[in-house]
Amino acid sequence: MEGNIDVISRPRRQILIATDGSETANEAADFAMEMIGCSGAKVYAVYVIDTTPYRSVSLDKIWSKETLDEFERAGHEATSYIEKIAKDAGVEAESRILRGHPAEKIVTFAEDNNIDMIIVGSLGKGGYEKVVLGSVSEKVVRHAKVPVLVVRERHKSDKKLIQA
Repeated sequence: MEGNIDVISRPRRQILIATDGSETANEAADFAMEMIGCSGAKVYAVYVIDTTPYRSVSLDKIWSKETLDEFERAGHEATSYIEKIAKDAGVEAESRILRGHPAEKIVTFAEDNNIDMIIVGSLGKGGYEKVVLGSVSEKVVRHAKVPVLVVRERHKSDKKLIQA
């Protein structure tokens, strides 16, 4: 069998990194870049403007253009962080700003774009708050058809040790 090595070429992996611009989301993005930096994967930085409380009323009737523009700016700021660290890691990145229910939009985007893995941050909510409010990451884990990596926020004491 020596000399007969078949190399199977796999298509380039596609990774979705969901962000809300929070410190936890940025930590998840940092962790993701450390993991996939040399893999040749393409990253999609996805920010979702949450419109779920207003499904029955059009956004134009609830939010002014200035308000929507502010949400768009926040989305671009959040995704630009991922684009920057991706560029620094030599990873191709593309940003998307979506509107709707965050977990639904993330899962649907993943399905529609042949995403191989979803990476999200977690605020680490627990107990009653988690039951009542739910969380985007938990809903994504439950409904996604691809692996989901939930990156927990580092404990404050860990952050101080790392920065020292």
